[in-house]
Amino acid sequence: MYRRAISIIVLFVLVLSSSSMLRGVHAATPSSGTVSETSQSVTWTGATYTFGVNADPAQCPPAADPLNLLCDHFFLNINLPSNFWQSNTGTVTVTITWPSSVTSNDFDLFVYRQSDGAQVGSSTAGGGETQEQVVLQAPIPGVYEIRVVPFLVISSSYSGSAVLAFTAGGPIRNPSFLTGGIGFTTATIVDSQRTQGEPLVYIDQSGNIWETAPWGFSTAQGFVSKSTDGGTSFHIVSPNGLRPNPAPSGGGDSDIITDDKGNAYFADLEGLADVGVAVTNDGGNNWRENFFTSAFPADDRQWLAIDNGLTPSANDNSVFLTLRDVALGSEVLSSPGSTGPTDPVGGFVYTNAATTNFVGSGAPCGRLTFDPVLRYLYLPCVSGDHVNIARAHVNPGQRTGLQFSQVQTRPSPGGSVGHLFASLAVDRAGNVYVAWVDSKNNNVYLSVSTNTGTSWSNPLQVNGDPANTNVMPWAIAGNPGTVDIVFYGTSARNDPNLFPSWLNSRQAATGVKWFTYFVQVQNATTNSPTIYQVQASEHPTDYGQLCTSGLGCTVSGGDRTLADFFSVALDANGAARIIINDLTNQHHGAAVFELTQNTGPSAYGTTLTPQFPTITTGVTDPAGDAQVPHYSPVGAGANQPALDLLSVQLSQSDISRLTVTLKLNSLASLLPPTGATGLLWLTRWQFNTTGDGGEESYRIFYLGANSTAGQTPVFFAGTGTSASPMMPNPPGDGCITTTPQNCKIIVYPAEHPESGTFNAATNTITITALLGDIGSPMLGDKLYSVTALTYASTAGNPILADADATRAFDYVLGKTVTPSNCPLGTTCKLTGGGYIFTDPQQDHGSFSIEVTVDTSGRIHGKAAYIDQAAGLDFRTTLITSANFSGNTVTIKGTGTANGTPTNFQITVQDKDTGSGQDTFSIQLGTGYSKFGVLQGGTIEIH
Repeated sequence: MYRRAISIIVLFVLVLSSSSMLRGVHAATPSSGTVSETSQSVTWTGATYTFGVNADPAQCPPAADPLNLLCDHFFLNINLPSNFWQSNTGTVTVTITWPSSVTSNDFDLFVYRQSDGAQVGSSTAGGGETQEQVVLQAPIPGVYEIRVVPFLVISSSYSGSAVLAFTAGGPIRNPSFLTGGIGFTTATIVDSQRTQGEPLVYIDQSGNIWETAPWGFSTAQGFVSKSTDGGTSFHIVSPNGLRPNPAPSGGGDSDIITDDKGNAYFADLEGLADVGVAVTNDGGNNWRENFFTSAFPADDRQWLAIDNGLTPSANDNSVFLTLRDVALGSEVLSSPGSTGPTDPVGGFVYTNAATTNFVGSGAPCGRLTFDPVLRYLYLPCVSGDHVNIARAHVNPGQRTGLQFSQVQTRPSPGGSVGHLFASLAVDRAGNVYVAWVDSKNNNVYLSVSTNTGTSWSNPLQVNGDPANTNVMPWAIAGNPGTVDIVFYGTSARNDPNLFPSWLNSRQAATGVKWFTYFVQVQNATTNSPTIYQVQASEHPTDYGQLCTSGLGCTVSGGDRTLADFFSVALDANGAARIIINDLTNQHHGAAVFELTQNTGPSAYGTTLTPQFPTITTGVTDPAGDAQVPHYSPVGAGANQPALDLLSVQLSQSDISRLTVTLKLNSLASLLPPTGATGLLWLTRWQFNTTGDGGEESYRIFYLGANSTAGQTPVFFAGTGTSASPMMPNPPGDGCITTTPQNCKIIVYPAEHPESGTFNAATNTITITALLGDIGSPMLGDKLYSVTALTYASTAGNPILADADATRAFDYVLGKTVTPSNCPLGTTCKLTGGGYIFTDPQQDHGSFSIEVTVDTSGRIHGKAAYIDQAAGLDFRTTLITSANFSGNTVTIKGTGTANGTPTNFQITVQDKDTGSGQDTFSIQLGTGYSKFGVLQGGTIEIH
């Protein structure tokens, strides 16, 4: 039976002799401090723990712990006028840090408001980190208790700080806008492996959707993906997984555009040294490149624009390229359009297009835009409180001698244009639109010119509640007077650079949730515009800090994983196609997805209806689209029948399992294509659960089957762990990193063997997994963007050769067993800590554990275990089951042993009723196993 008990939290040294040996310093020094308008920060030195174990902060409020024996207490006075937050916006950030050590110490942080005793914040990452952080949004002035709990600490102290940050101007309620019936599809995976910030989308005249994004200077790579089936699936264009332009450096910024002949033009920033360009005349199979296009060194952000001329001929096509010389300003260059694969100039030899070397003023500058109606070229650049636009009229066939003039939008209402680029768009009548974010009030504004930029309308605020803080706008215009705008927005109010960084404090960061927002403005050229706003993404797409200082983020240590923008294009139906980054996976990797508008008014004045019926259990896929490779110098490879998906179906035969059923074109042969060593069938999704640091995460899970050298497949499930914040940043098994915690390649390790079937007669593969092996989703949980994918694999190469992918759909769990036997509506809790003897020499296995099953049956908490003699440091990352049986509790899940992912089972017994000593046992997938009675400490089942 369950019983309530008052936990005895134990703090002890390796050899206890008296309470005076518990720590070297008995309390925080000083014990209190104040932040105010004139003194905005305070620091203190925390207690030193020789050995500390405390899994339950509820046992050490100041009144019950006056000598600070169980926890450390610091009292923070937020000394502000009672009405301060009515005229200011800001936060108080409380941070504790401690030194890295051989054993990863784990302090937890809790903040309580003294006026009513309410817990207003906590940070309890799962170990390995050296920091906890709580950010209080506009906290009520008064005294707060900062309670620091040594979850499992050996020979360590900590340092604490509290910082008040605010800007003048209180919260002004934003308007609310109707959605206009606008809706978007489930997010489609663009690249299931490579993470790429600032993705750019372009749709050519044949309806093919091109996406490009840089991979970062650390990789010297940038990529191009392409969809030829209307956005149902995307495939890597770059031969052999490399970027089109194989220069020795690169990966900084990228852009792609096509002309009316189907030629594609690519540009990539070569490590700030130059801009490289490439041209393909055959849809992406072959690329010709020029590594150096600028006559000036130290270049930055380049953009491409196309003038298709007045005739169907390629001879009057022009490609314009702008880039910014960091010291001197923006250049505009031009090249003839390519006339074919033997053309030595078109698209990759550029000359100055203007009458001067540099045009315009301000920085950064948004995408170069050509208006084919009135034949103007526009370059929008941020310039203080307004946007400066360099414009030039372009005569048919003109590529040089462009005379640029400068025009400006009216001042931004908040007084400062920022949070990255201003975006310019032109509609079908030549009306010009500029969208930007004001970095003072974080709102999105739109200004319109009906006379090629000579005069501009007053700025119109286009974001509404709950999009209160916004970044990275991008605009695209359609019919006269209609413009679509996308941006990332959050309901939290603050400078996005001041939100907590996921890289430093994962739990604090998830308190700030960013979504992708879509706005359509109709009748924008009139005095009575109509604004529709909709949350385009089903779930958050990022958390916490978004550093908007460009490369300055690298110096400041800010989180620039998103990079600097995302984008939207219009298809032939006028539907918005948004290419986004989703960083809510456990790796914080910038995964690339596409969102397609499927309902409501389009930018072309039509009313959109869903192309496909609502799908709840599976989708079909056309035959013959599983080429390996899809693009190569000799063209697409052969279709691989064993990888050619015809359908994917999810089902539940009982309450404890999930089955994926894949139908293939033919399973008669499983021999891999030339150069590959195996075949992989994978079905992946994300759902809202727990990340590796105890934070909210839309974690990736998957079921898979793998065949090597034509053999019968083996079946598996997994999720993959993220890179640890613990120095020297163990990388985890779910993503390959190039710099600490910087996920570059998502991989899919086989973590749990599963049952499955392979039927060559019916061309069917099934994989069935226990729900506990895929994160223990519960009744009503939604699995987002379920997608079946197939690949050819090569031993030793983490990059898979993509073959086929189905349309994405969402699946809702209709029946599940709860991951705990704790009765629904009841809270069950386990706390404890102490040590057992691990060998005859009485070396210690030290542990701390806190697990709570809430009233809905979801499991929260963590456990840590250290065996110094064996050199073992174990931390849980995901607890997938908790069984309470009388005085015994067993938990299972995944964790890390010295940074290496492993499965675990921990069983404890609470025998404080007199029947004996409490016991603790641990079994790891590595083979490590220990059991013993507690020689110090206690186990409590509440």
